Amino acid sequence: MTAISQLSTTSSTNDFLDAKIESISADLAVNSKFKDYFENAKKRKALADEDYDDAVKELELEVNQKERELITLRRQKKIISDDIDEVLPQYSTVEGAYSSVLMAKIMSASGKQRKGKKFDQSAYSKAVLSFYGAIRRTDSGLVEKYCHLTGWQPEKHVKCAHLVPKSLESDELAYLFGVRETVLSEPRNRITLNTVIKGGLDNGWIVLVPNKPKTGEEPVWRCVLVDHSIASNMISIGLKWGDIDGKTLEFLTPNRPARRYLYLRYVITFLHQQKLGNVEWLRRVEARGYVWATPGPYLRKSMLLTLARRISDQFLPEVFYDSTFTIVDGCPQRSPEDEEDLAMGFDHKIQDALAEIGGDEEGSGDDEESGDDEESGDEGNND
Repeated sequence: MTAISQLSTTSSTNDFLDAKIESISADLAVNSKFKDYFENAKKRKALADEDYDDAVKELELEVNQKERELITLRRQKKIISDDIDEVLPQYSTVEGAYSSVLMAKIMSASGKQRKGKKFDQSAYSKAVLSFYGAIRRTDSGLVEKYCHLTGWQPEKHVKCAHLVPKSLESDELAYLFGVRETVLSEPRNRITLNTVIKGGLDNGWIVLVPNKPKTGEEPVWRCVLVDHSIASNMISIGLKWGDIDGKTLEFLTPNRPARRYLYLRYVITFLHQQKLGNVEWLRRVEARGYVWATPGPYLRKSMLLTLARRISDQFLPEVFYDSTFTIVDGCPQRSPEDEEDLAMGFDHKIQDALAEIGGDEEGSGDDEESGDDEESGDEGNND
């Protein structure tokens, strides 16, 4: 059986991706032979220079596309597999889910900030708003954006919040996720929230957690208030922080944030509260069943253990390790010494991210949406 025929008959997502890698590699080998054929034909004068140039240009475009796909697959295989499994219920075939996930990965990678080139935050924010269906234009012509906790609001009152700050994008994070490369500038690492609530997420005042889902159904995501000292403070007229404690996030489309980002955000918040000695919140979380209800292979167990000891000088509750993995294809385990160095580096990146947020009066943290006016553009649709 060929790799291509396996794509529709394999029994697991990993098998599907292995077959994809084999198929693309075989296609690239054929493309190389085609290039040799064109060059020989040109030398024999069997192919006119203009025809040769056209043929080679078309071939190079195809090779470029396939090489980008192959590089992305090899470097991010585990998280691509995880994402396919998460979005698969929306598609009739694995191929459909794969195409959707891969397109987002490649576009995110191509949009990464390069030396001398500013990251296109406006384009990224537009992609997030489109992904969640979170922007519209009313009959009166006003642009509104959607907060997943409070609904439609004037555009200036809603922003795209990072789940994992972009400043944490690093080799340390890639290793924690079990890949060789991770790109945080993808829509599934953001959620649209009221500007004040976004500041609360950035500052660790709230966290997003799942209810245990029914078989075959998406989990229900809730906002949990971490800092109860602000429960009576106002978010906006008629809305206090205590009002959104336990409130369900309402989605307009089938699209959801990636669970690994939500989980890592939760872990970082939990460890930070442990370090601060916020025992009351930790007990409340466990009592309400909000420890984490959707276990999955999100983080590398050995790295998480090392990170937990370093950040809070304590171990995480055992339930946290239900959402970890130990062995992953393409990103082997490193020595304890190397993991200690990685945990040290990642800890300092987290500290820097928290310090940056703490120094921002509005709590905007990693937000780079200076081009909010550009975001509305022609994206809004009439109701």
